[in-house]
Amino acid sequence: MNIYIDIETLPTTDPAVIADLHATVKAPGQYKKPESIAEWMAAEGEKAKADAVAKTSFDGLYGRICCVCFAVDDGPIESVASDNEFQLLTDLFGLLQESAHDQATYVGHNLVGFDLPFLKHRSIIHGIKPPVSLVKAMAAKQWAEEVADTMLMWSSDRDRRVSMDKLCRAFGIPGKGDFDGSMVAATWPVDPQKVIDYCMADIDRTRSIYKRLLWGN
Repeated sequence: MNIYIDIETLPTTDPAVIADLHATVKAPGQYKKPESIAEWMAAEGEKAKADAVAKTSFDGLYGRICCVCFAVDDGPIESVASDNEFQLLTDLFGLLQESAHDQATYVGHNLVGFDLPFLKHRSIIHGIKPPVSLVKAMAAKQWAEEVADTMLMWSSDRDRRVSMDKLCRAFGIPGKGDFDGSMVAATWPVDPQKVIDYCMADIDRTRSIYKRLLWGN
């Protein structure tokens, strides 16, 4: 059984974390004089602070999940989305438990490096234990039968890893178009359905890529 899975994440909104991140922003080392440091902070400081916060969407310690989509084998794509991450994870794990029982292969693009660790960290923080099949995938090495990471299936060489969009282009699969993951944080508050639709489309793309990587159609 294959479970194709993809998550969409948002940066932290915790004021304390944001304040700590802002406090770490400093002018680059080549700026030595107080007046040049002050000039850099005036010109670049706010953007640097915003960038520091935005990067937490890649870190399960601070960021949060707003949407998860998955599909079992060739079945329909299901979505779980919410501003309440605790409820999202509770609902997701319940659905996966019904779908996978204790054994499954989880399939995703950059699954081992991003989606699974993020899900693991957020579930630990919320104190919600994932179903057995997902726990096994979270603990699996990249070559284990519990996981299939399409990015690593194409090449495990770090210098030769490619994006989902590039693989779609190479395989003649419809790509992401004019929306990508960098737009999720700004889009979610105003049009969450667009993010959900994007995540669901990523499942379609992942499933097609996976089959092509196994010389299928």
